[in-house]
Amino acid sequence: MPVTPRIDSGAATHIGRRSNNEDSFCQRPELGFFAVADGLGGHEGGEVASQLVLRTVTDFLASGASGEETPEQLLLEGVRLAHEAVRDQQRGKLSMMASTLTGVLLREAEVVVCNIGDSRTFLVRDGVVRRLTRDHTVIAEMEAAGLDTKTPFALRHRNSLTGAVGMEDSVEPECGRVPLSSGDVLLLCSDGLYELVPPEMMVELLAQGGSAQEVAERLVARAYERGGTDNITGIVLRVLDNG
Repeated sequence: MPVTPRIDSGAATHIGRRSNNEDSFCQRPELGFFAVADGLGGHEGGEVASQLVLRTVTDFLASGASGEETPEQLLLEGVRLAHEAVRDQQRGKLSMMASTLTGVLLREAEVVVCNIGDSRTFLVRDGVVRRLTRDHTVIAEMEAAGLDTKTPFALRHRNSLTGAVGMEDSVEPECGRVPLSSGDVLLLCSDGLYELVPPEMMVELLAQGGSAQEVAERLVARAYERGGTDNITGIVLRVLDNG
């Protein structure tokens, strides 16, 4: 079993002002794996997709694979299997289902982050928030190309994804590796959280102290208090001193 840093973790989710919760999350500290998935594809499809994605990736990681893969290879293969699993069930009410995924694998003094869609992972270090993921959306692609994002087209496609697990012609997931230090905090969020709780507010809520679970509940509650209409989900991982 791979060595992972000592962490305090917590997670919370809220239906928001929707009729059902299409967000899912998983915490598997024994695997060093934590993830948030935001489903899409209608009332039933989104919920099924997000749960299926997390279950497929987690089952693959728990299987141990061959033991020779890098963490990046493990995550990418898990997402590939999840993509196939979702595609295999796309029929009837589930024909349009897909899901975002932002997940992390903790390995010794590093974290490997994998992302597809517009759920995000942030690193908070010494009161400074750094985003570790890039959105796969029409708006993000326009921004990267230096195009005007205030045009009617851009506003109409503000929430349009260019990548998701199960989406036909989807972009590939992206992985990156980041060193960790004692005291670092990782935040994994669906868009229902980070769109209502900006970085400076994340820092403020973290500074109020408490366990990772209490912080996660505080972040989700703040997003809802600020009028969040979407499902709201967050995972908080605090890196502890191994000494």
